[in-house]
Amino acid sequence: MSTFPGLLGQIPSAAAYTVLAAAIIAESVLLVGAVIPTLALMLTAGALARTGSMNLLWVIAVAAGAVMIGDALGHRTGHLLGNRLRTGKLGRRIPASAWQRAETLMNKRAGQTLLIFRFVPVMRTLTPHLAGVVGLSYRHIAPYSALASVAWASAESGAGYTAAFSLQHLSP
Repeated sequence: MSTFPGLLGQIPSAAAYTVLAAAIIAESVLLVGAVIPTLALMLTAGALARTGSMNLLWVIAVAAGAVMIGDALGHRTGHLLGNRLRTGKLGRRIPASAWQRAETLMNKRAGQTLLIFRFVPVMRTLTPHLAGVVGLSYRHIAPYSALASVAWASAESGAGYTAAFSLQHLSP
């Protein structure tokens, strides 16, 4: 298999956990959520856990830990870059009213937003950065990041695990 997610099944499990963690952290910090297929990686890791190549609890733990690291680094990046994110080339394309709505949402419901947006591609990457931009302390969003990371890792790898289980039972 020549796809990035297919790589997980072709390398030793210790390396597969490392690739999984690195991809999730990169998605969170580098704002490359559309380029790195973390959903496909998580589904593949869950399926590999079903076959015994990986361990489902380790997949969840590694992925959740990587999300928390990525959220912390994304928040820090947002805090350090602050308004430069708004005034940069991409940020200027976003209307001022949209920035204002996002800032209001983060100030009122940052934790809940982080929790819900963990399940929305691209938004899961932007939310911790935005929390840093508006000056929220990481301590404020950390519990939500922890809860969201475990829920997200469990749901996505669990879906892969369940799909592989179902496919095994459908095969003759």
